[in-house]
Amino acid sequence: MGEDGREHIERMERQMAFIVEQQAQYEVRSAKADERWAEADKRWAKADERWANTEQSIRALLAIAEIHEREFEALREAGKELREAGKATDERLSVLINVVERHISEGHKH
Repeated sequence: MGEDGREHIERMERQMAFIVEQQAQYEVRSAKADERWAEADKRWAKADERWANTEQSIRALLAIAEIHEREFEALREAGKELREAGKATDERLSVLINVVERHISEGHKH
């Protein structure tokens, strides 16, 4: 084999070595990318879980707020009823005071 043939073979070997090296580098980069995707998938799964927990917490707080709103409404109604009862008591007390004052002013004693 002549010098040209040997040079051709050496060039082909260098090209094949280059291709093999490039393929190896690609494999390494691809493996790293796969690892990053796997880590990202885990982070997304955790984020989804946290979001689900947050949603449940918000729904629970909303339910509690609705319960409190009903309780506050019941307290407002009870307060309204107490004010009405207080007014009626005040009116009866005023009538009683008037009767006692009239009784005293007319000179009635025991």
